Amino acid sequence: MLTPAQALDTVLEHIRTIGTERISLFEAQNRVVARDLTSQRSLPPCDNAAMDGFAVRAADIAELPARLTVQGTIAAGDDVTALKLLPGHCYRIMTGAFIPAGADTVVEYEITRSEGEQVTVLEPKKLAANIRRAGEDIARGATIRCQGEPVRPWHIARYISAGVFYFSVYRRPRVAVISSGNEIVDPGTLDDSTKTYDSNGPAVAALLRNIGCEVVYLGVSRDDEASLQAMFSDLSGFDAVITSAGISAGDFDMMNRVAKNLGIRWHFQSVSQKPGKPISFGVLHGTTLLFALPGNPISSMFCAYFYLLPAMRKMAGYASFANVAVNVELGAGTKKTKKRTQFDRARLQIENGKLIAYPAANQDSHVIDSMVESNAFLVLEPQSEYRQGDIVAAYVHNAAGLLGGI
Repeated sequence: MLTPAQALDTVLEHIRTIGTERISLFEAQNRVVARDLTSQRSLPPCDNAAMDGFAVRAADIAELPARLTVQGTIAAGDDVTALKLLPGHCYRIMTGAFIPAGADTVVEYEITRSEGEQVTVLEPKKLAANIRRAGEDIARGATIRCQGEPVRPWHIARYISAGVFYFSVYRRPRVAVISSGNEIVDPGTLDDSTKTYDSNGPAVAALLRNIGCEVVYLGVSRDDEASLQAMFSDLSGFDAVITSAGISAGDFDMMNRVAKNLGIRWHFQSVSQKPGKPISFGVLHGTTLLFALPGNPISSMFCAYFYLLPAMRKMAGYASFANVAVNVELGAGTKKTKKRTQFDRARLQIENGKLIAYPAANQDSHVIDSMVESNAFLVLEPQSEYRQGDIVAAYVHNAAGLLGGI
């Protein structure tokens, strides 16, 4: 049986990007840039003042106090091409205003004294103080290193300021999501109270939409071969299909029964892990990736996080597609692990500058609340036990909840 690391490597070996398209920046949020960009403008476009003050010649303030005559006022956006600073003079200048010819330093208001049109500089300033140089942020023709990065709000600011409004992005993976089970029904379906609303399918769909996938939730199949095969009858155009439940060896687990009829070729059908041992990965009709997730909610969510997210990020063109583990200190001991690698839900907290992990009290695979209350999966390798203070690896699935952020 494969280890989780081996299974993930197997998945990623079969993932390729799926083409590009050219779009407008204003449609590009969360899309992944397909190639580096070139700045079309310099920012700032000209030397300008970093603060309100006076544009002066450094030579005129070499000896203090230095008394200067105000030659005029320059506001941000004013055209200064016809202006030239005279010796012994200065310009009142506002933050962002362009530096006129002859000026080489900006003196802030706070170290001056004004009397009408006369200004006295009281403290020394170095040559070029408080001046932002043209192209200091970015120069025309400069390369913007962004291939493989999803477009975030700060990227939008960068590209707009560089005059880049159209560019190529990777095509978004198109994913179909199917759940199965006689005991579950589509959300919103009126049914008796003994039925359970399908949460796995919508949760997986939401997770994949967060990274930019186009997801179609096809609903719930009953536990019979005809119903499940019907769900697969027209999946042309999808890059991946995600199923939930029906993958174990029980009498009503239909995925294995219909695999041959559907043309599925499995790369693996179980992984030495807890939760989520029966996850299966294969190819449908030779081209469409198939991820068959377990039916227990926590097993499904963990497998979606650990296998689906890296796979779909890679397919979507992300340069950094892997989940990254961090080392944390256990704030409490946890029960012995089995012979499989165990991924326990835990709540991470920052205490005295350290990440402290508190394992959830109930690690059963059906308890959704333990996922909601946690923000990480602890990686517990087979050994006798883990004690308070031990250092273990953890995958943080809700970093915003831990550190804040967008």
